[in-house]
This record gives sequence, structure tokens and C-alpha cells, in this order.
Amino acid sequence: MIRVVIVDDHPIVRDGIAGAFADDGDIEVIGAAANAADALALVERTRPDVVVVDLELPDASGEELIVALRRLDAAPYVVVFSAYAGEERVERVFSAGATSYVRKGTPSDELVAVVRAAGRGEARLPSDIAAQLVNALRAPRATRLTAREREILRLVAAGHTNKSIAAQLRITERTVKFHVGEILARLEAANRAQAVDIARERGFL
Repeated sequence: MIRVVIVDDHPIVRDGIAGAFADDGDIEVIGAAANAADALALVERTRPDVVVVDLELPDASGEELIVALRRLDAAPYVVVFSAYAGEERVERVFSAGATSYVRKGTPSDELVAVVRAAGRGEARLPSDIAAQLVNALRAPRATRLTAREREILRLVAAGHTNKSIAAQLRITERTVKFHVGEILARLEAANRAQAVDIARERGFL
């Protein structure tokens, strides 16, 4: 039996995902959460095999949640279920530790098959997602800054703290910290000042 937790801030979506598994004797939905904090607490308590995660959550980015889930002692496999599937986003969620990625609107039997595969530790990617991942990985690393990362980098260059950036962009400090970490990794910079210097040299600022 594959035990599943669903994380999505829309009740209708959570119910729809659960409904897709209702007639499957191999999959049991053991809980659902509407935000990252509740999801982490639920997963730590119930230890599911697979967590189905939306990327747009009210208190954290989906990527942050994936990283946190994969750091747990009994780390579940993570299947992303999202309407957003751009190349950069696809690459980011797999870098965070996701096992599979399914676009919302995919037939329910495909979602079931992906979750069943994830329960065995196997990645099963729809062809369009696989193609986007390959394209993203082929791109030079430093050119893969997202629009949000470039926006945050400009604010970092202007001397703003994480708290100030969070207030201006209306996101959490935790989310800003996550993006700054991604910027440093993509630019292969040791710190914020070096990231700004590299970005200026390469014409990103």
C-alpha cells in the first residue's frame, strides 16, 4: 500500500486528487494540508510514502517545501502537481529533490501511475516535462536566473536586507533566503557581494 499526503491550498483540488485515488487499491490518502507548515507537521507525524505537492502555497514556495520534506529522517518521495511547468521551474523542483512532475489537467490515470511509480522510488515523467527538463539542463547555469531571482538580485545589489526585500516583494523572508541561495549557487558565488560583482561583470545588472 502506498500512503499519500496531498498538499494544495485549494480544497477542491485536494478533493479532486483524493478522488483520483479513491478506486485504487494500492494507494491510500492518509491526509491533506493547505500550506507548507501544516504539511511538514502532518508528514512528520504520519510518515507517508509519497507527498503530492502544489508549487503555489501561501506560506512558502513549493521548492522550499520539497527541500524540507527531503531532509526529514523518513523522507517521502515528492510528486509535484502544478499548473506551472516552465523549463526553469521544472529544473528547480528536481534540483530541490522532487521525484516526478505532473501538470494539472493531466488525466487522473496518469497521475495515479506517476504516484504509484514514485511509491517504488521511480521517476515517471510525461514527455513534455522530460523535454523541458532536458532543455533546462542544457542551458548554461548562469543564464538560468528566473525573473524573480533577477528582481531579488537587483535589490541585493541596492543593499537591501532579506527583511527589506521580503517587505517590498510581499513574500516571506524564508522565501527570499531560498532565492538568494539559488542565486549564489547559479552564479557560483561565495557570498552576496561576490554574486553582485559576478552579475555586473556578466551584464545581469
